[in-house]
Amino acid sequence: MKVLAVADALLPEKYFKDALSPLAERGAQTELTSYGENDEKELDKRARVLEIHGPTADSPPNLVERRIEEIDMLMVHYCPVSGDILRKASRMKVLATCRSGTENIDVAAATELGILTFHVIGRTTEAVSDFTIGLLLSEVRNISRADKFMKEGLWQKEYSNSAITPELENKTIGIVGFGEIGRAVKRKLSGFNMNFLVYDPFVKDSDIISTGAQPAELPTLLRQSDFVTLHAKLGGDAKHMIGEKELNLMKPTAFLVNSARADLVDEQALAAALAKKRISGAALDVYSDEPLPAEHPFMKLDNITMTPHLASSTLECLAKSPRLLVNEILNFADTGESKFIVNPEVLERFSVDDFREIFRR
Repeated sequence: MKVLAVADALLPEKYFKDALSPLAERGAQTELTSYGENDEKELDKRARVLEIHGPTADSPPNLVERRIEEIDMLMVHYCPVSGDILRKASRMKVLATCRSGTENIDVAAATELGILTFHVIGRTTEAVSDFTIGLLLSEVRNISRADKFMKEGLWQKEYSNSAITPELENKTIGIVGFGEIGRAVKRKLSGFNMNFLVYDPFVKDSDIISTGAQPAELPTLLRQSDFVTLHAKLGGDAKHMIGEKELNLMKPTAFLVNSARADLVDEQALAAALAKKRISGAALDVYSDEPLPAEHPFMKLDNITMTPHLASSTLECLAKSPRLLVNEILNFADTGESKFIVNPEVLERFSVDDFREIFRR
């Protein structure tokens, strides 16, 4: 079996080398290349373009073009994999991305061509849920603002939310999106003795209730929550799911946190709501335009905490991604089961036995 893995500035080759060793132990021939330069800022820009425009918006490394007809498995992180590339892959049976999102790969084309596609579930769960809670506390308690003033030599104790600065105990937090990260946020905030509302049309009410949270429709959640944190996937009607109408439903004392996808929120509507003090504050890690332009209206506000897309940037999150992916691929080969498969319908044409056969090539 021939495997080509494509590293990048965020997930360098050293992480892939360690992760690929179990495949090599089963006789796979592995090869590595990199997408883009070793520049995280540049990769962030490319990733944003791919998120908006899909895998045709950029080209993969030359080695992918040269090897695509002879490999059995292609493993990537942010490297784009378009349908045109996949249609040249006469042998390939497995496409795998070390991300949860699949914006940079053409899953529809892979499915059409009978290429089993894997993504990673859970790699960012701990990192993003930790960071979300950090953002929430920083904004609500003015931590980052106080730090800035202290370093400027100012003993500043009055802020835009000083009259209503809340404790978390007995408050209600609304969690929009109850996948791995949303559930982790709920689990970690349980120690604060909070009340939890959850909106996720793809999760059964009984599953939500079993965690100690209460299911709610989005308007109800927005009206009743003291804090709202977004963890939904971007797709379908999710774009700008928080706009002017939704912000107007929130309490004037409420706070909004977004460490998920920028386009879940209408930024202009949010900036206007914050400027008018329609809600008390917001904490953001993602933006429609990254890096955030200096003239963006967020830059003039005193009731917003902003970080430069850092939520998943931990050593553990990055290092474990290809390892989780390879382990799950091998688990599928051994057991015929996997929760990481994006297009299980391919298995109607490509059985587990066929999958095992590629290990003997």
